[in-house]
Amino acid sequence: MPCACLPLCWPDNSSIVCCWCVQTGGRKLVKVALVYDEHRLHFSLATCADKTSNTQLLPGDAAVLRSTATETVYQVHLVFTGGLFGHFTQMIVFDFGQRPLVARKVVAELGDLKMQERVQVLRDKLTFNR
Repeated sequence: MPCACLPLCWPDNSSIVCCWCVQTGGRKLVKVALVYDEHRLHFSLATCADKTSNTQLLPGDAAVLRSTATETVYQVHLVFTGGLFGHFTQMIVFDFGQRPLVARKVVAELGDLKMQERVQVLRDKLTFNR
């Protein structure tokens, strides 16, 4: 499930849309969900048909891009809206109706690149000290 635009640093007040195309080869996508609550106001899910939707839970049927007898291709848009400096994380989960679930951690870093590098050094020191 490629997403070529993550993770990256973006300038302040940016809005980014990433798109996953998921080929299932016969497995049905039941739903897609965003699970982290802390930064949920900055992330939302959308579809090709309705790129303006702002939801945390998307039914699999709403994400169908094309379907044949042998495979279905789903397309899911993950929308990130910034507005302030910081580090934002979210987990996008693809549920195919059976275990294991497929998940991907998404990270957005907003702010000046030099400041982000300094913050990362401080985070690394905090992690090391624990």
